Amino acid sequence: MSTGPVWKRRLAVTLALLIVPLIAMLVVAWRVDKSLPDMTSVATQDAVEERELLPTNVTPTHYDLLLAPNLEALTYTGEVRIKVHINEETSEIVLHSNELDLLKASLIMGDAAPLQASRIELKKEDETAHLHFEQTLAAGSKATLFVSFHGVLNDLMVGFYRSKYKDAQGAEKFMATTQFEPTDARRAFPCWDEPMQKATFGVTLRVSEGLTALSNMDVAETTNAGDGLKEVRFNITPVMSTYLLAFVVGELEFIEAHTSGKHNGRAIPCRVYTTPGKSAQGQFALDVAVQVLEYFADVFGIAYALPKLDQIAIGDFEAGAMENWGLVTYREVALLVDAASTSSRARQQVAYVVSHELAHQWFGNLVTMEWWSELWLNEGFATWVGTLAVDHVFPEYHIWTQFLVDDLQRALALDALRSSHPIQVPVRRSAEISQIFDAISYSKGGSAIRMLSSYIGLDNFFRGVRAYLQKHKYANASTQDLWRALSDASGVDVNEFMAIWTRTIGYPILTVDELPGGTQIQVRQNRYLSAGAVNDDEDQVLWWVPLRVATPDSDTQRTTDVLTTRNATVDVPVGTAKWYKLNQDTVGIYRVKYPPGAVANLATAIAAGELEVNDRIGIIADAAALASSGHSNTSDFLTLLRAYRNETELVVWQEISQRLDVLQSVWADEADVIDKIRALTQSLFSPLAKRLGWDAASGEDSLISRLRALAIRYAGCSGDSAVIAETQRRFAAFFGGDRSVFNTDTLRAAFVVAVRAGGRDEFTKVQEYYLDAANPVDQQLAALSSMGFATDPELLDELFAFALSDRVRNQDVHQAIMAVNTYGPSRTRLWQWYRDNYALLATRYRASMSYMGILVRLSVAEFTGSARANEVEAFFAALNTSKFQRVIDQSLEKIRSNTRWLEKDRADVAAWLASNAY
Repeated sequence: MSTGPVWKRRLAVTLALLIVPLIAMLVVAWRVDKSLPDMTSVATQDAVEERELLPTNVTPTHYDLLLAPNLEALTYTGEVRIKVHINEETSEIVLHSNELDLLKASLIMGDAAPLQASRIELKKEDETAHLHFEQTLAAGSKATLFVSFHGVLNDLMVGFYRSKYKDAQGAEKFMATTQFEPTDARRAFPCWDEPMQKATFGVTLRVSEGLTALSNMDVAETTNAGDGLKEVRFNITPVMSTYLLAFVVGELEFIEAHTSGKHNGRAIPCRVYTTPGKSAQGQFALDVAVQVLEYFADVFGIAYALPKLDQIAIGDFEAGAMENWGLVTYREVALLVDAASTSSRARQQVAYVVSHELAHQWFGNLVTMEWWSELWLNEGFATWVGTLAVDHVFPEYHIWTQFLVDDLQRALALDALRSSHPIQVPVRRSAEISQIFDAISYSKGGSAIRMLSSYIGLDNFFRGVRAYLQKHKYANASTQDLWRALSDASGVDVNEFMAIWTRTIGYPILTVDELPGGTQIQVRQNRYLSAGAVNDDEDQVLWWVPLRVATPDSDTQRTTDVLTTRNATVDVPVGTAKWYKLNQDTVGIYRVKYPPGAVANLATAIAAGELEVNDRIGIIADAAALASSGHSNTSDFLTLLRAYRNETELVVWQEISQRLDVLQSVWADEADVIDKIRALTQSLFSPLAKRLGWDAASGEDSLISRLRALAIRYAGCSGDSAVIAETQRRFAAFFGGDRSVFNTDTLRAAFVVAVRAGGRDEFTKVQEYYLDAANPVDQQLAALSSMGFATDPELLDELFAFALSDRVRNQDVHQAIMAVNTYGPSRTRLWQWYRDNYALLATRYRASMSYMGILVRLSVAEFTGSARANEVEAFFAALNTSKFQRVIDQSLEKIRSNTRWLEKDRADVAAWLASNAY
């Protein structure tokens, strides 16, 4: 699923994303112990999972499924015939079913008369149906199970559900669509809804004559069913898991293209489907798809397995996108691009999400994880190789540099919590699955793949991947299967070091000390926690850490030096080198704490432009993280910031802006300091905004355009009167009819500044822009999220009511409120809104409780103060939050960690700001 913790896990919560790189061996000049820690002593052994699975006495091999949706009544009827093997003697068949009305069931064995189920027992908590038969079914026999059923096209955005849209005349209409991952195929039809229970599927849809019906495969035949209906029968799928099945029915139009066939051996027909009037906006995604399908066929060494690839934009869609084999479904914002109006950031995101989902056509669909504890195999790999594909098609995006901020830092932030989880996380039952669609599975998983591929080399890596896919195609596989294939391809025992990274929580901080003599440093590794202090029992793991030490005189060849012990002494010309840096290119998954003199030298090198962009990002990110965890003072981070005043790269400024956001958030209630922090922010971004101006130069790079928007937003929101005045002038002109005053990137920034500095007039105009369906969907969502920058309590109350109204799609509620917590005085109001509406929200999102987790994080995670943490904890203690408890735990831990940070450095920050005249 995309990009997703999370494109709601990916698109949603602020649109942030995912991850990192490498591990290695020693060379002559380095005195680093190569011995590995005892794997049994560091809690890296596979956890024994007591998985709650269906009985294996009966297993499916093929489904023939007939569904007849009624888009007026919003219901459907269905029949399924399932070919099964009776593996053990039994008189009961257990399969999954959730919120379906099972009408009757029977079993056909050979030429005998159908055996009717004597009783159909539904167990709601287990989401199972138990079919009881009076006759014992013999082991080793084959049969066909028939079940007829009735269902509702629900509004929960899972299972077989309805999505609304408006036609050209403004009339509200519905389409029927599906979302089955992880465990909602059982909401559409009774089935064995587990990844290991693969089967083939023959789908037939009985629909109105004027509607389009789609499924994973191409159409085999269409027949007249009478009464204005037709039956569309699709060809049989390859062997696949239930969560990858899909079908869509509605008024649709499409555009089409074909791949070159260079690596697939044939031209693959590709289509983008939309509701009427939007198909032209699918052209960019279509262009990406035809290139990426050939690229993946090349690097994976296996042709795309299906006869066609369809992609479709869905109005109501809980995830960001879903990799259904041959019929990939997307939120509209994740697939559609208006050539004239879509922002460059949104365009890049479409390229990434398409690439991510198409990577799954091999890694996830052709070869599927054996169980959800291996989710990272799907999502971590797709995160990494999706980024690789975007870099191949659009090298001008410099997406690997963006990866460091969007993905790596996001993963490091989450994995610094005690309440994090390993990449490979034991999953016992289906209720736990949705909680691991997060930055660990996606971002840290992708970082681990990047790390590994860097170490063994891309050629060896893809040689192993090809062998893995070839061996396990149309079947299931585990992490160990991948490690074995990569080990065989590279000649390196991959499991020996990757198991540490995938089976343990967290990552290390490396503390550097310079030894007397000026020729060596000592490096020590310990677990890093955002809370600071680590207990002895939490600090047992010894990671295999790529040191990658660089100096101004380092050659360009990558080092293969690895720290595997607690301490090591390393040869570095400290006395003669102008500077030195560990983790060159920010490839490793760790933080570094340097001696003060080394930090000063790095700051000088940054100011002089001597360090590469990836290193500049890594240094400021580490400095900010170490300040918040108490490994250094916040004043050290603030001092280092001065070295970045002449920075020119977008991604570095993105990292700086996010770190300043965190600082402002934690100090939000410190009335005597917060204005000074805003003044500091203004001193950094105002010169940048002035230099770049408002209007783009001809042929300007998209990253420069995005940097301009970033500078305007941060200068304006920190109080730059000139930026605010120009924003207001252009804002008035824009809504007066001159749309040229903002480009596709500055529009969002201008809306944010106008709403934050303005009042009801600005708020209302931005709201009207959001409601205008003629505007591109990414710009509509930009307007919706900008409304949360209002500071007037009356406007916020109106926003909260608006967010829960039918004018905001259920999937976008978080967009409406996501900026409210950026203004300290508004946080209590947001938290009260969440509490007041908890019952409504829990009912609305009962089938996608991970969304409740998103709303929790937005509503409480920016608080500071022990009293607040206790208040939040007490509220949830009385509720059933099992399906999003992990997010609650993480939010509470963040509140308490930030409270400790504020208490530790309150005086330090105040003194630094005063001494620097802010």
